[in-house]
Amino acid sequence: MKLSPMKWLRPPAKWAEPAKYWATVPRSAMFLLLTGIFCLFAAFGLMTTLINVRHVTTSFILVMALDTGLFGALLAWCAFRAFLKTTIAVVVVNSLVIFWTTKIFERSDVPLTGSPAGFLIMERRMQTAAVIATFLIITGYSMISAFMRKEGMRVFGAVTELRLASEIHRALVPALSRAIGAFEICGSSTPSGQMGGDLVDLIENGDCWTAYVADVSGHGVPAGMIMAMVKSAVRAASTSGQDMAATLANLNRVMGALSAANVFITLAYISCTGNSKIQFSLAGHLPILHYRKRLGSVEERTVSNLPLAVLPDTAFQTASIECEPGDLLAVLTDGFTEVSNPRGEELGLEAFKAALLANSNADLETIITKLHETAARQGKQIDDQTVLLVRRVS
Repeated sequence: MKLSPMKWLRPPAKWAEPAKYWATVPRSAMFLLLTGIFCLFAAFGLMTTLINVRHVTTSFILVMALDTGLFGALLAWCAFRAFLKTTIAVVVVNSLVIFWTTKIFERSDVPLTGSPAGFLIMERRMQTAAVIATFLIITGYSMISAFMRKEGMRVFGAVTELRLASEIHRALVPALSRAIGAFEICGSSTPSGQMGGDLVDLIENGDCWTAYVADVSGHGVPAGMIMAMVKSAVRAASTSGQDMAATLANLNRVMGALSAANVFITLAYISCTGNSKIQFSLAGHLPILHYRKRLGSVEERTVSNLPLAVLPDTAFQTASIECEPGDLLAVLTDGFTEVSNPRGEELGLEAFKAALLANSNADLETIITKLHETAARQGKQIDDQTVLLVRRVS
């Protein structure tokens, strides 16, 4: 294989991840760190001048300290940002600077003798170097310590916030497992990060119940905040006594007023009044997969509506499903269907239909596990994955 003549100048791949972190460090924190490195390297450069047994000038000592400090700070900055070419340039330029500086100052140097005068010169040089080096070391240590405190608060503060967001998500979207009348209901939501924008919820009222899955556009904490508002709004709307179409219309107006202009919510809404017929509506959501035990097939149940929070005055259509004993309904979010393989091919619904057929007699928790395994075989999870299963028992 023929290599590019400049390939050896490319930074190693293992530098890429650290460089992403260092690019996020605030300038004030980076200033503290580089100043600390400058001071420590300057102290090192200062001490190297003591090796010279010639009578060098104070100017030469200070120039060497300054040069070594700048070299250390530039070298560290290039390493942090994975600038390999710049690192090489810094090394070459610094070597030339040291060479020419030594040439210029050696003209005024005189050898030190073993006389008392020579001893006094050496003693004063060492005392001066020790004082300056001590100051530089203490300053460098203080600067680096300040950087660690400042950056520690920034990084660990963010980690704490993410951990809190994860706990909030688990509280808002707990796993569901209920038996209500003739139905078993099970649901779970797995966010792609610490907090997701998907929601699965169940509202019980005796043998009557309402279950729904919502998917807020976007990711992370902003989507999670909208998701929390959706849950509050749906629960409030479900107590109004209105029919499903009116409930969704009111929910659409509420979320449209609360959400940003570029935010929308897809929703799958299922309701049962205690008999075998299930009423449902989909607001821009994927079809409901209906496993029919009597026929041994999986069918798609859908109704065409816009997502929530798109247009303020939207009429929502509803439909119904006759659920026979052994039938199973599955609601998935696009975090399942949009999982892609290395070629960029999305999984779609067919693989999940096959998984439902293959595991139709298993308990609902096992079926959820199989659905996740089906997605994982296709590729890495990049979006929240939420599933709701409803089975009519005999």
